[in-house]
Amino acid sequence: MSIQPSRVKRWLAVTFTACSLAAAASAFAVYPDHPVTIVVPFNTGTTPDIVSRVLAAELAKQTGGNYVVQNRTGASGIIGTQAVANATPDGYTIGFANVATLAINQGLYPKLQYDADRQLGPVALTGSVQNILAVRPGLDVKTLAELIALAKKEPGKLIVASGGNGTTGHLSGAMLSSMAGIDFLHVPYKGGVEANLAVMRGEADLVFDNISSMASFVSQGRVVPLAVTDLQRDASMPQLATMDEQGLKGYRAVAWTGYVAPARTDPKVLDFLNTAINNALQAPEVEEKLKSLSYVPNIGPRQQLFDRARAERPVWAQVIKQANVKLD
Repeated sequence: MSIQPSRVKRWLAVTFTACSLAAAASAFAVYPDHPVTIVVPFNTGTTPDIVSRVLAAELAKQTGGNYVVQNRTGASGIIGTQAVANATPDGYTIGFANVATLAINQGLYPKLQYDADRQLGPVALTGSVQNILAVRPGLDVKTLAELIALAKKEPGKLIVASGGNGTTGHLSGAMLSSMAGIDFLHVPYKGGVEANLAVMRGEADLVFDNISSMASFVSQGRVVPLAVTDLQRDASMPQLATMDEQGLKGYRAVAWTGYVAPARTDPKVLDFLNTAINNALQAPEVEEKLKSLSYVPNIGPRQQLFDRARAERPVWAQVIKQANVKLD
């Protein structure tokens, strides 16, 4: 009987992470002995919320603990992130973090209410999902080139909806404006779902949002997809070209995600959580669910999260400056 190399690789990965998890648990045997709150600073039904709930269920199965997702929304993730930063550093409060809360907000808000480097500690960089640029069907636009031409013909008239200031939806539009030399009217909504609905109702003309949030609307014909925002096409919609392929060379706006904890949380707890999350991401049920969301998982050490954030802060700061983004 032959054994497929991929199966051997999966067996070794799962065995290694399981052993690592057991070692981490023995090093900190009493944790967790009561519920761990996972603060998600974005709305229910969004990719951050769905991913967090999928991982919470798997973490409960693998560690025997209880993980409760709590949505604390508002102000581009600032409210929820600040709540994590101010929480007791005992390992029982962690928070969803992403490119907005760890990289974009630092260049967008002159007086940000939390200091990520000083008040937070990295738990894990868990993965990424790219955005789709979509327009309302009645706009009579089928390609990125047609959208740019229309925007140039009617400067400042097209309305781009977003899930809030500082989100990748907001800054993806700002990047398009800057690179294409066009101007949109930005209207922030309370979340990505509301922004998508605004486009479908005809209140707004275009929107950038996670491909996982947009997929059903695309399949139902309620929005017209024009492009994806990474440098590679997405496996779930291979027919949809990238912004780069359609003429905006170098255009890239990816929503990467992870988890943080209050600074001064015991490193043994953070290592335990990192190993547990890495293990959960490799569970077959989780892999299948994340694949259905077009979410690409990442396995790795805690510090990867802050390394990515610090590398991208100057990139987004430059986008904000060039597009002259102002808080609405």
